[in-house]
Amino acid sequence: MNGGAIADEAGGDRVEATVADARSAGARLAERDAAATGRIAEAVGERLSDPETISRLALAAANETGRGHPGTKTEKIATAVEGARAHLRETPTAGVIDRDGPRGGLTVARPVGVVGVAVPATHPVVVPAVVSLYALAGRNAVVLAPSPSAVETCDMVVEELRRALSAAGAPAGAVSMVPAPPSKPGTDSLFERADFVVASGSAATVAAGQRCGTPNACAGADGLVAVSDGSASTSAVATRVAVGATYDFGAHPAADAAAVTAEGTGAPLIAALEDEGGYVLGADECDRLRDLLTVGGAETARPTDADRDAERGAGSSPIGNSPRWFASVLDLPPAADAAAFLIVDGGDLSGDQSEDLIENEESGDGAGARDDPLATLPGIPAVTVHARDGFGAALRLAADLGGAHAAAVHTTRQGRVSRAAERLAPGRLAVNQPGTAAVGSTRNGFPLAPLLGGGSREGSQLDGGLTATDLIETTTVSVTTVADRAPHRSGAGETLRGP
Repeated sequence: MNGGAIADEAGGDRVEATVADARSAGARLAERDAAATGRIAEAVGERLSDPETISRLALAAANETGRGHPGTKTEKIATAVEGARAHLRETPTAGVIDRDGPRGGLTVARPVGVVGVAVPATHPVVVPAVVSLYALAGRNAVVLAPSPSAVETCDMVVEELRRALSAAGAPAGAVSMVPAPPSKPGTDSLFERADFVVASGSAATVAAGQRCGTPNACAGADGLVAVSDGSASTSAVATRVAVGATYDFGAHPAADAAAVTAEGTGAPLIAALEDEGGYVLGADECDRLRDLLTVGGAETARPTDADRDAERGAGSSPIGNSPRWFASVLDLPPAADAAAFLIVDGGDLSGDQSEDLIENEESGDGAGARDDPLATLPGIPAVTVHARDGFGAALRLAADLGGAHAAAVHTTRQGRVSRAAERLAPGRLAVNQPGTAAVGSTRNGFPLAPLLGGGSREGSQLDGGLTATDLIETTTVSVTTVADRAPHRSGAGETLRGP
């Protein structure tokens, strides 16, 4: 990712050299059998699971990026690595990974080659650590291209991975980082030279991954929309939504960014969210938040002296910043200082409840709500609550507001789960859980995914979560098991020879 666009010969050469070195190390890694590969993956996973290492990486990430909370990041990294290791223990990724006993067929895994990974500032440890672990389990090499505000953290992750590889007798060069300083042209250069691309981060980075011409898995926009049909306890729904909205200050691929209740009014859910520590913004406060989130608004925001210690030097970006930071820059009253997250009443948004918008939603067009920056609040510790009369209307609005990568539904009726899955059509649907559960863990049925994609609906080749099986290719072996029925014919079995 070194300063050079492809047009910059020196920069392009340095990226090319990095990829070439990675390809050489990957070729040596590809010679390992399944047992040896398993030992390498276990050694890497063991080093990444070290509590001291996790704490050090979490603190570095929070300090360098100014996003999220070190304590929550520690938990997030530990949970992600634990989930990734559990997934690998259950998922063969090298050698023969499946056998068809009755037919004698085999499925044999092979690496995809060099995996080029864009590392976002919002997830500067989980993405490089878990994607590298999955890639190495498939005997691939990895080249990481970090965000400019995550270079040092990414370098620390690379160092840990290379030490683990060396200790396991594997080529340390199988994991590397493109030369500094970071640049978008350098990332583009990596995307064009790698064999497989994993793109997460800004919309520009994702778009580059989708148009680079290399097979890719690109992340959807962070945040999801949750739907409550009214059958589940309002307090239980509020607890789950609050957990999803506040986890790591909302800097999460599947943080609860909005909730739509089908009860016709959002008042009960908003009241329950207040009990969970939320602060409801008034009309003027919503206007200030809207200004902050629109282009240019964030550039003038700065934490006060009282907040600097708590924010660890956080910059002006709202993404991943704390509720105290928002209370300060939005000039909220003292009651908001202790709030865990912010709440926006969707019914107060301009035009949200207009007759024209309601008619549009009946036809599936929720543009009026979708165009308001406060309709959903991804990446920050906040959630917008919308109310619609009926489950169908709630699903229509959620489908308009949410991304295709993930969604959540809160219900006690199984039939409505399948209805939500069909109408929302997300890659992953979390049921009666915080939205953050969509990334997977050892406690639900989803394999741990460091990023989520929305498939063809979002222009990605990733539909759901990125797992270890996305970073391997397979050869299927067929064996003839039916005896020749006409041995006198000029061919094997029923296949005739050509002239």
